Amino acid sequence: MKLKISALLVLVGASWVSADTYSTLLKRYEKQIQLQEKQLGSLRNRLQEKERDVTKWKGKADSAKSAYSDSSAALETTRSKLKAVHVKRVIVRTEADAAQSKTTEHVFLSRAAQRESHVLATDLYAQELLAISSTRISVEDQSSAYILQRLTTLSQSAQKVAEASQKQETALRTEEMQLQSNEQARSEEVDRLHETQEQHWQKWQEALRRKNALEDEISRMDQSAKALQVMLQEMRDHRDQAKAMQNNSPMNEKALASLKGTLPWPAQGQVVQNFGRQYSDELKQLVVSNGIKIDVGENHTVRTVQEGKVIYASPFRQYGQLVIVQHKNGLTSVYASLAQSQVKEGQMLAALDQIGSTDASGAFYFELRHNEQPVNPLVYLAPAATSALSSRRTFR
Repeated sequence: MKLKISALLVLVGASWVSADTYSTLLKRYEKQIQLQEKQLGSLRNRLQEKERDVTKWKGKADSAKSAYSDSSAALETTRSKLKAVHVKRVIVRTEADAAQSKTTEHVFLSRAAQRESHVLATDLYAQELLAISSTRISVEDQSSAYILQRLTTLSQSAQKVAEASQKQETALRTEEMQLQSNEQARSEEVDRLHETQEQHWQKWQEALRRKNALEDEISRMDQSAKALQVMLQEMRDHRDQAKAMQNNSPMNEKALASLKGTLPWPAQGQVVQNFGRQYSDELKQLVVSNGIKIDVGENHTVRTVQEGKVIYASPFRQYGQLVIVQHKNGLTSVYASLAQSQVKEGQMLAALDQIGSTDASGAFYFELRHNEQPVNPLVYLAPAATSALSSRRTFR
């Protein structure tokens, strides 16, 4: 804010300098404008590059996202196939185990029938040897022969079923091994697809991170460009004001001279501190005052002495509320030590518009500047009989 006040007051005060000084000032402004324009152009080129980078990384992010989605879909499909193969392998293994059990059962049955057949056959043979001398055939003998025939048939049938079951088990075991191999291949494919999915995810996130970082950088650069644009415009305004003041300097001096003794008082009161060099009872030494102090009582209204634009309205160091109003013809008025102000920067005021009010001390500071040079306010204010120091003012 201090820099802002100084810059404005320097510009206001530009019209009192010589023509050579004006030329130097304008050359300096032109040089600064060229430097800022070059800086702004470079910044805009960098912005364009960053925007192209954003587009590139956005494309990479979209591509990585699409690849991640495809790999995720392939992974889910492979996992479903793996699950189906596993379920089928379990079923085939169960069937193979059942066939194995069936084979074992019928092998045992066939062997048992063979053993019984062998025993019966031996008994029948012995009976035949013993019955050579007798032609009588008993029921027992006939039943043994019948049972032997049945056992032989059962043994043969059980042997065939065992062989068929063994073939079925062999086929099922072969199928189980194929399914196990397929399951292993699917499992390896799942691992590979999962790794690919992770890689696509990392690429996608990295691309998003780069894109977001570039967008943040672009936002900061855009703010810098806007600020630089504002500074550039202000510099151009300063240059144009300096040119105008250079052209209007003689006219301003003539107009200012016509204001002597005509300006209204910001507030009617007692002048308790005069303009210029004077002795301070408080400091016990000579001091120089660029303005005057007027005592009007607490909470008294303070008004502007001429129409103008508020260029500052805020507390400033030990001066309390400070208001600076820029008038025409290079004139600036300053009001300090106010309790509060009712104006804001940029506001246009008419003559005698209210600016603020005094604090508990009842006195406020008033200063007039022309082209940044302090001038005696009592020279330009209308004569006031209530001022104890008005008779001591020196017109110039």
